[in-house]
Amino acid sequence: MKRILFRFFVLFGISSQVAWGAETPALIDRPAASAGPTQVSVGIWIVDITNIDSAQQDFTADFAVVLRWKDARLAHTGTGVAYYALDQIWTPRVGIANETSSVVRKFPESAEVEPDGTVLYRQFYVGAFTQPLRLRSFPFDRQAFHIQLVAVRYRPDEVMFVPDQNWINNGLKQGAGIAPSITLPDWTIEKWDTKPVTYALAPGFEYSGYAFEFTASRNVLHYILKVILPLVLIVIMSWVVFWIEPSELGIQFSIVMTSMLTLIAYRFAVDTQLPRLPYTTRLDTFILTSTLLVFFSLIEVLVTTILDNKQQKKLAKRIDRYCRVIFPVIFALAIMGIFFHTRD
Repeated sequence: MKRILFRFFVLFGISSQVAWGAETPALIDRPAASAGPTQVSVGIWIVDITNIDSAQQDFTADFAVVLRWKDARLAHTGTGVAYYALDQIWTPRVGIANETSSVVRKFPESAEVEPDGTVLYRQFYVGAFTQPLRLRSFPFDRQAFHIQLVAVRYRPDEVMFVPDQNWINNGLKQGAGIAPSITLPDWTIEKWDTKPVTYALAPGFEYSGYAFEFTASRNVLHYILKVILPLVLIVIMSWVVFWIEPSELGIQFSIVMTSMLTLIAYRFAVDTQLPRLPYTTRLDTFILTSTLLVFFSLIEVLVTTILDNKQQKKLAKRIDRYCRVIFPVIFALAIMGIFFHTRD
């Protein structure tokens, strides 16, 4: 829905420009249009990333964007800068394709013009930005995030985005960066990159864009200590029934049912952290495997109790002895198959 709204506003903006273009002042036209694409330098600094919400498929960030381009028509005498509202001069009309309605722009919508005609636009954004996530490996996942800048009206052969050379000269690689200390508690930023990216609004509607991308991996210690380890202990607890006399049905049944209900409670707790996915995650598979093992423990209890009632106590105890080995081996193999491979 958010992407549809963005596309609607893009098309609305384009149609508005066409309707009143004949009456637009000369300064609204792209500078030196006949000389090729207008080069726009981009600097992006991520001040903070405060949250990544897997359930909502978005992340919350505070970042600054600086755009710089040359418009000789705005050159003026003097040593100071001149200030213009954005609707008075040409701008690349940059929007953010994946912003949500919560995004706030902290700086006024104006530009500074230096005496040589260099135009400087600064903006500080705070809010949430959509990002589809691949959650099959949850919670052992690694995700790629991006902030997509789009020149709403201009194609790649009209506006060309490049890293800001001034920032690069001042030591900022690729004219961008992330603050060394961010408040994101449960993710680790591994790498980042910036690059020009053509934004395809629809077939035949491609616009010049620029993306800041970063890769983050989820810190799994929380899930190991708070979810996976307790579930392992719950499953192991259900195996106590293999050491209890087959005649003690009440005790065995209580242990297995307690384990089963606890697993179901964990299932609901995990579901609140994820959207409704059409596939299973690693944690889903682990919980399902754990539930099945507890369920089969219940079946084993019923079988051994029936055998004991039929005066086949030796067979019942033999089954118990076999299960003391079979269930742990199956569980160990399942854990290795589910968790012991590389992150996606």
